[in-house]
Amino acid sequence: MNFSDDFLDPDFNSFLDDEKLKSKVQKCKEYVSNGQTITFLGNIEDTIQLCLEYDFTEDGIFLTEAALEISPYSSELWHSKGIFYNNLFEFDKAYLCFEKSLSLNPSDAEAMINKSIAEDNLGLWDESINTLENALAIEPNNEEVLFNLGIFYQRKDYFEKAVEYFKRTVEIDTEYGDAWYELGFCYESSNKLDEALSAYQKFLDIEPYSASGWYNFGIVYLKMNSYEKAINCFELATSINEDFANAWYNCGIAYSKINRFIDSRNAFLKAFEMDPFDDLIPLNIAQSFEATGDYDSAANYFRAAIKISKTNLDAYVGLGNYYARKNNRDKMIEYFSKIVKYTLYNNFSDFSERELRNHLEDVNKEIDIYNNSELNIEDYFKLAELYIEVGRWNDAILTYQKSLKYKSEISNSFYGMAICHFMLNKNEDALKHLLHSFSLNPGNEFNFIDEFPYFESTQLYIKLTDSI
Repeated sequence: MNFSDDFLDPDFNSFLDDEKLKSKVQKCKEYVSNGQTITFLGNIEDTIQLCLEYDFTEDGIFLTEAALEISPYSSELWHSKGIFYNNLFEFDKAYLCFEKSLSLNPSDAEAMINKSIAEDNLGLWDESINTLENALAIEPNNEEVLFNLGIFYQRKDYFEKAVEYFKRTVEIDTEYGDAWYELGFCYESSNKLDEALSAYQKFLDIEPYSASGWYNFGIVYLKMNSYEKAINCFELATSINEDFANAWYNCGIAYSKINRFIDSRNAFLKAFEMDPFDDLIPLNIAQSFEATGDYDSAANYFRAAIKISKTNLDAYVGLGNYYARKNNRDKMIEYFSKIVKYTLYNNFSDFSERELRNHLEDVNKEIDIYNNSELNIEDYFKLAELYIEVGRWNDAILTYQKSLKYKSEISNSFYGMAICHFMLNKNEDALKHLLHSFSLNPGNEFNFIDEFPYFESTQLYIKLTDSI
């Protein structure tokens, strides 16, 4: 059984499709199984390169291992095998292959680049950088090495260092589009917006049909408050890729900035079609309905935002204001009480599980110390605050009540009890205590807004302060 003349046809690869490549791979596998690997080694190696090009990873590994049985000292084969394992995210195996390849050809800069990728994914940051710097010492004008050094520094947020390498890359190859793109990203991340525009423009000169390029161009204009230009860029991005949810979303943001709320809503609705799991999209749809006076539709989308994320404070504010317009006091207070709860919840959301567990253990130890000591009024305040930190609301209320035995009109005690009553869904009691706290010490009103800034924009807060 022989290969067809396709192997000898210089134009064959230009129209190679999956079925033809599968046929080639199958022929090579038959040669391996028939013990003819050495006879057709050249064809097998050609097919390995096609497997790399067309992402036939598993087949590529099979053929590479077969070829290595015949040519165990081929640095190129070990390099190819490493690339296949990189593509499978089996970076430990890839690393060993690149090590073997470089032991056979220590000056192979391309193998060093791929080895650095494996090292980076294995968390070997210093080794990865060292590998790339060794490659650069061998080939100081290798734009791929320079580009990858830029990428590694960019991913660590060392933007100035990354810019150096990307600039050197485009000095060597002015048509290196990806380097212009990443240079634009680094400038944007460093808030050098004019430089970012210039770099993205260079990228778009090379890749004029890049949706992500036009999107990033638009983001920079959005940051510069050039909303019309941003809209043009986002619309170009969505014309290239209709499913580009972020482009639709930010197009909506730009339209809303110039008070074109119907256009912004249409853009947000398209984004919501593409991405129904981002709570910020229905939130912005709701706010666009609010802006045009359609409060019932706004309420529906505020609810949709909360359904996606129960901690979306803006959505609770929106619904609270909605019910304020309806003069539905019970519903209004219900939603605004959630602002208190989820503001406190968000205070702990950045903790890792381990950090939170350690923090709670430390607080509970401190509580035990207080509970085994004679307490004065200041100690009661501290103990109540500790109970609040661990969510022991009833214990906190009892502790505040004990503090009132020393002095019956202590504003901070009523303030603390108000917060606890909100957490226990005792909203009327919460409001009563909060108002009393404000009347005893108007400064607590400022403390309340500092702790719960979302209240300042609500009808409930306005009514509370008006009633003092």
